[in-house]
Amino acid sequence: MTVLVTTPNGAVGRHVTAALRDRDDVRFFVRSDAGARALGAVRGEVVRGDATVAADVRRAVAGVDRMYLAHPFAVDQVAAETGLVDAALDAGVRRIVKLGARPFAGAGIVPDAVTGAHDVVTGRLRAGGVPELTVLRPDRFLQNFLPSADAIARGTFADPAGPAGARGYVDVRDIADVAVAELLAERGVGGDIDLSGPEALTLPVLADRFGAALGRPVAYVDVPLDDAWRTGLTDGGVPPGVVDGLHDLYANYRAEGVAGLGDGVRHVLGRAPRSAADFAAEVLVPAVSGA
Repeated sequence: MTVLVTTPNGAVGRHVTAALRDRDDVRFFVRSDAGARALGAVRGEVVRGDATVAADVRRAVAGVDRMYLAHPFAVDQVAAETGLVDAALDAGVRRIVKLGARPFAGAGIVPDAVTGAHDVVTGRLRAGGVPELTVLRPDRFLQNFLPSADAIARGTFADPAGPAGARGYVDVRDIADVAVAELLAERGVGGDIDLSGPEALTLPVLADRFGAALGRPVAYVDVPLDDAWRTGLTDGGVPPGVVDGLHDLYANYRAEGVAGLGDGVRHVLGRAPRSAADFAAEVLVPAVSGA
């Protein structure tokens, strides 16, 4: 068995890498020498290449039996992932664990490019007849709030998803644990696996959980999806198409209301998912303290 890990330095991929770095039957596909250095020491093979270049992708999937497929939301996401899918199918890869996204439900939901990209790739996987396919469908990542850790520590938790909706914010360590279990199991659970934390929380309540761990009040601040929000992203170098996708994604968070919870962590791993309080104590507080 040879396992290919794509995007091994990603939000989830870095934890997949941590779990697999001591195995000699794992191949890590990175874009550059800097990406290879970011992996740290691994026992398996490191393959450098661009996921949108066919020759690089064919080299990465050659001889692979199982693949973890992931890519951040970007203008080249669909091209990169579908190229990997097609090459993997040609190479005879039998099991693919795809990092996808939780679908929205209810009235007022609009098509958004973030979940739409995952839908396109998942459709290609299903049409291609992957013998063993797992699609991980997580809710919002708790770790995505870490870039705001300093502001949270100062007492402000700003986010454009709105104060009313409640979601099962999920720790990416749980997503990685499920991904690794599906990759390595003799017989994976397979199918669509919905992943969330143990309870649906509004952002003001999530701010309270962060504050409790930090030992200081933290207040949620609603960020309007307006021109100022767009300008802040574009001035930071985010491409306009990505800004549009994020706008529609956040609009759907606002429209959905209370999102359903996923039981994938317990179903696959036999344990409860990590809570927002666990994340705050084990990840957020060390990020703030520099530990």
